[in-house]
Amino acid sequence: MRPRSAPIAPVPVTAPGETLASLQRLADAALAYLSQDELLGELLTRVVEILRADTAAILLLDETGERLVARAAHGIEEEVEQRVAIPLGAGFAGRVAAGRRAVRIDDVDAADIHNPILREKGIRSLLGVPLLVEGRVLGVLHVGSLVPRRFTEEESALLQLAADRAALAIAQATLYQQERAARERAEAATRQLQSLQRVTDAALAYLPQDDLLSELLRRVAEIVRADTAAILLLGADGRELHPRAAKGIEAGERSAPVPVGRGFAGRIAADRRAVRIDDVSRAEILNPVLRERGIRSLLGVPLLVEGRVLGVLHVGSLAPRRFTDEDRELLQLAADRAALAIEYAELYEQRHLAETLQRHLLPDLRGVRGVEVASRYLPASQKTMGGDWYDAFALPGGRVALAVGDVVGHGVSAAAVMAQLRTALRAYAVDGHPPAEVVERMNHVMWQLGPRAMTTLAYVVLDPEHGTLEHVSAGHPPPLAIAPDGRAGYLPVATNVPLAVAPVVGYRSRVHPYPLGATILLYTDGLVERRGELLDVGLERLREAAAGVPAAEAACARIVATLVPEQRADDVALIALRVPAPPAVLRQEWPTERSALVAIRQQLRRWLRAQGASEDETYDITVAAQEACANAIEHAYRPGPHSFELEARCDGGRVRLTVRDRGRWRAPRGEHRGRGLRLMRMLMDDVAIRPGDEGTLVVLERALRGRRP
Repeated sequence: MRPRSAPIAPVPVTAPGETLASLQRLADAALAYLSQDELLGELLTRVVEILRADTAAILLLDETGERLVARAAHGIEEEVEQRVAIPLGAGFAGRVAAGRRAVRIDDVDAADIHNPILREKGIRSLLGVPLLVEGRVLGVLHVGSLVPRRFTEEESALLQLAADRAALAIAQATLYQQERAARERAEAATRQLQSLQRVTDAALAYLPQDDLLSELLRRVAEIVRADTAAILLLGADGRELHPRAAKGIEAGERSAPVPVGRGFAGRIAADRRAVRIDDVSRAEILNPVLRERGIRSLLGVPLLVEGRVLGVLHVGSLAPRRFTDEDRELLQLAADRAALAIEYAELYEQRHLAETLQRHLLPDLRGVRGVEVASRYLPASQKTMGGDWYDAFALPGGRVALAVGDVVGHGVSAAAVMAQLRTALRAYAVDGHPPAEVVERMNHVMWQLGPRAMTTLAYVVLDPEHGTLEHVSAGHPPPLAIAPDGRAGYLPVATNVPLAVAPVVGYRSRVHPYPLGATILLYTDGLVERRGELLDVGLERLREAAAGVPAAEAACARIVATLVPEQRADDVALIALRVPAPPAVLRQEWPTERSALVAIRQQLRRWLRAQGASEDETYDITVAAQEACANAIEHAYRPGPHSFELEARCDGGRVRLTVRDRGRWRAPRGEHRGRGLRLMRMLMDDVAIRPGDEGTLVVLERALRGRRP
């Protein structure tokens, strides 16, 4: 039991001069830029000195403004340790703050005291005043005495004066602390932005995708201070997430796909939002590796590009951790930048692969002899290579096939379809099928490949010897013909649907006359189509650009320079073929390969017809020339790459053929060899063979008696 209360007596306070000096010391404390806790402790020490009190305490309003929370104490430190909170208006301190005035309690035992610590510490009397700044209550400052004491009006005024200066110090310290916290947040935000920028920088390094993903994970783990990190990317069918990279949870072949909508990562991808797991042991986790690695908490966010889900990025902690909203926002920012990096790297990798594939798949047109062939392939800007393609190859009988097509889509998939299309075209064409039947068979193949194989196609078979051109269009723009005199116009086409639209389609062809020296141009729609413009406008623009340029290479160069912009929305492919009129003197170097004999026969027949030779004369001279060329191929050289020259000229109705090699003929091998020379003498008027140190010259001559007018 506490002893009976002693008589209350006033306590002498500091002299006025000393009081002013002490209050000035309070003001000085505000200028010391102490931390708020240090400042409050210093203030209480000085207040106790000024009023010669036994205890002192400062309670500040919390962020709700409805409670006073003990922030500093002198002599009753338990208030702070126990985080005593007093409702506004309740108890001693609550009344001081609510009434915004001083409250004096001469006898604590007889008063309404909310805080039991005051009695437990033996405080007998109390004096409290509000902490006010510009009429705004910050909290309460109170002092206490362990002996009965009647605090006077002078002491109350003095405590209020001290409280006013203390309130200014507290307000200034609070502002300083807020300013410092804001600066620290800004510095942290700057560091975060720099870290996030490093994620973006990874996209600019042109790393292979696997290296890029590993680098992204390392940087993301640093940003959110995580122990583990992983990236799962959505498969082509959009149904499963496939683990692609991990940090701290590498599992190799044990990693299995995660169905979208199931498990931790599957829910993130399906809901397109962040998922946080505070306790992994109680959550639905499909991947056993996460538990086996001892991960306790997880945070995952979707990888999104323009609203499209690429996959999931998640991080984990080996210790229990409650990831905050700030962590989530930071990880999502990192994921957004990572998604762009992944998208860019994937496009770059696909483009590189498609370009490599395209270079190998687009044909080498140098093998088509006796004709001028030129081509261009220009991929769309900022996209992977597409399915635009072209081809030209020789057919039996001196004919030449020319084709251009456009497979729906971009990337490796479109390039792969294009490869199958070209293979099918060559196989069916060389097999001898008519053009319309070739396209019908290709349609059947494309239909079996599915919707991704839908293709437009222009297919032309040119027969220079008979002066005809047969064309089949499968939903493709019409061929452009440039006459020898430079006039340009489009060939009428039979309307047909694109390939792979229906399983069985009867395609129709059209036959047009073909004059030697004319150029046929095939192209894809990227050359003529523009957004918001009629196709006819683009076709006319192409016709005007090609007019007056009958040579194949010159036509392609002019068209590209005139019509193809640097930034293109679609791929552009074009191929031009021209069978030139035979020159007055036919002279050409040929490889010592038997396959060259076919092209030699075709060129020589066209040249002889141009000289007015009859069909019989054309046949005889061509056979004789073939025998002379065959001798150069078989007898002049040792094995290896070599060449010979064939020259043909006609003077006054007399044909003179010269075959020149740079080797030394071997003796005929076998009892039935050497008949070629007898055949040449039977078919020609004169045959001369002139061997020498620098090679052998064979000269064949014959008069054109049945010369056509």
